[in-house]
Amino acid sequence: MVKMSIIPNFGVGQDAMAATIAIAIAYAIINVTVQRKISNAKRMRSINAQMTKLSKELNEMIKNKAGQSEIEAKQKEMMPMLKESMMSSFKPMFVILPMFALVYYVLIPALPFSAGHVKGVQELFFITVFIVGFVLAMVLLVRDRRIAKMETAQDTDLKSVEIKPTVKDNRYK
Repeated sequence: MVKMSIIPNFGVGQDAMAATIAIAIAYAIINVTVQRKISNAKRMRSINAQMTKLSKELNEMIKNKAGQSEIEAKQKEMMPMLKESMMSSFKPMFVILPMFALVYYVLIPALPFSAGHVKGVQELFFITVFIVGFVLAMVLLVRDRRIAKMETAQDTDLKSVEIKPTVKDNRYK
């Protein structure tokens, strides 16, 4: 009788699979942590909000057939924010990609359980990192959106509170 499994074994034993999956999960967690430490999520939300506002203004200018110089001025206003957004997005890659290459091409082939099965272990590592990274990214995306909504609500509440001047009481003079 042939034993069927949902998870392929990639040509390696269960111990090697467990160790590879553990390494991949650790890598994915470190990866997400590095990304969050290097990039400033609050600043990125601020830039995205400004970019959205400017983009809407630019679209309105185009619809209203504004002059070419006005449109160019609005585009020039957006360029520094676009540059900062892109640089902030790429900055973590300078740490993450070398770290991935180090694990994928140096660490995994050096592990004793991957002898003779390097490609299978590398495939398992890649697939696990992809899946765990995707799940972590989605969880953090939902979390960040909740935080952004709470911050927006707090900002709105603070703006709506009126500060009333106090009336001096002259009775105790």
